[in-house]
Amino acid sequence: MYYVFLALAVGLVILSVIVFFGRVIPGPSVFDRLTGILVIGTNAIIFLLLLGAMDERLGMYVDMSMAYAAIGFITLLVLGKYFERKGDVDR
Repeated sequence: MYYVFLALAVGLVILSVIVFFGRVIPGPSVFDRLTGILVIGTNAIIFLLLLGAMDERLGMYVDMSMAYAAIGFITLLVLGKYFERKGDVDR
């Protein structure tokens, strides 16, 4: 039963990623695209944690997901600063 729940959760995460790709590609503004990319990154972190639970090596996957989250946060800051200076922000 435990693995059925994990498989269902992985399926929902994958479905969520597919749905948010629909938000990233035709996004009307830069911020909509950035938000979609960040949600996909969050879903990737959740996927890593679920994979760690299925593999029964959760500690290793927690470390990997924390590194991935830090990289995603730094990327958000860099892109935000870039678009602020470039002036492509829709107001």
